[in-house]
Amino acid sequence: MDNQNRYLSEREILQIAEESLNKTLGQLGLGSFKTESHKGGIGTFVEEGLYGYKANSDNNPDFIKAGIELKVTPVKQNENGTFSSKERLVLNMIDYFDEDKATFETSSFYRKNRRLLIYFYHFLKGYPETDFKITAYDLYEFEKSSEFKVIKRDWEIIHAKIASGKAHEISESDTTFLAACTKGATSSDRRGQPHSTEDAKPRAYSFKSGFMTRLYREIIHKIGPYLPQLVSDDEWMKDSLEDSYENNLSRYYGKTVPELKQHFSLHTNPKDINFKIAQKMLGLKGNQSSTQEMLDAGIKLKTVRLYYNGVPHESMSFPTFEFEELINTSWEQSEIREDFVDWKLMVFVFRDNNIGIPVFEKIVFWNIPNSIVDGQIRGMYELVAELVKNGNALYYDKNGKVRDNFPKEKRNSNGVCHVRPHAGKAIHVFSLPIVDKITRKTTYTKQCFWFNKSFVKKEILKNY
Repeated sequence: MDNQNRYLSEREILQIAEESLNKTLGQLGLGSFKTESHKGGIGTFVEEGLYGYKANSDNNPDFIKAGIELKVTPVKQNENGTFSSKERLVLNMIDYFDEDKATFETSSFYRKNRRLLIYFYHFLKGYPETDFKITAYDLYEFEKSSEFKVIKRDWEIIHAKIASGKAHEISESDTTFLAACTKGATSSDRRGQPHSTEDAKPRAYSFKSGFMTRLYREIIHKIGPYLPQLVSDDEWMKDSLEDSYENNLSRYYGKTVPELKQHFSLHTNPKDINFKIAQKMLGLKGNQSSTQEMLDAGIKLKTVRLYYNGVPHESMSFPTFEFEELINTSWEQSEIREDFVDWKLMVFVFRDNNIGIPVFEKIVFWNIPNSIVDGQIRGMYELVAELVKNGNALYYDKNGKVRDNFPKEKRNSNGVCHVRPHAGKAIHVFSLPIVDKITRKTTYTKQCFWFNKSFVKKEILKNY
């Protein structure tokens, strides 16, 4: 390795990127690189195999003379043909003591990542890495971008917690584009912080997956929004998306569901009518569940209907998971964890009036605390994984019907969440990677995580 290559000019750096475009990692030499005692991943290969310098973790950008930091990140193709980021882009580690004394312009984030050369490659599930293709690259300078105000605001939110001795309370969902993600060898890793005797989890600056999707779509491919927008980028990046949505949706507060159905010309009464109404308020169509700005900002739409006394009618569901992922992916590396820590919930609250007619009362935003994500939700994930891995997931009830041992809301619940399928989707199944010992089943109904009704009332709506 020749670390003099860290002093390449911008022109030389970008020339190598251009020559790599539309080539597979195999064509670029990943196969031979992997056999030369190199244990690093694709990012290390690009640094050492293409640019010829030793991978590092110092405080300087990778290319010192040009002031450019090199990053490599995967994208995936969705079922509808669109592309999205597969994961967050991890940047640099946070030293709480150094960052405490920093301003934005003197911070490690600013110094290290002011100019980012980002390689995007197409991840193909089930294929060897040598088949992955470099599909795009971009020299991203956030100071010159439309997202700059939001990124700086995110940094200030993270910095405020560090400066007040609350680094242990940082959550990825606190922020919009820039996050402080956990980055330790084990889940028990801790380090000291200023202004507090309580140790905090090691964290690194990162760009969220929704933000990386935005970059890939708009900056790389020059493609405009492919989802409807309720508010313009200029509007919500000037203030906050929460405030912008509150301003736009408050005109519907106090209206009954029948009134809203008439307003939006909804002539049927499906079970998910409240969700359909929320879609209409946001300008969504068909199966769309987010506006473009919600996707970019990592906001997930949920609805909840309350009885007159404030008790939810039902639990709150999340997308299905595959049994294969549970037993083959650690909690820290799972897409389920990444979704929970990244997403902020926007909950449309409907409450029954004194004669049982639901009224749209308001929207509530809720960040999922890391303590819950890495506590009760992790516990549920690992419990279900263990049942599947040991072939103990299923049993026959007294009527000979196949049932599962997964925790339910009223049985073995941890007070936060449980596992069950979506109603009406019992015919949809996923493969069981381990043959069940009692039933000998190799497939079972798709399952979801659900927040308990009591948890929704106690935590999500606690300030409502």
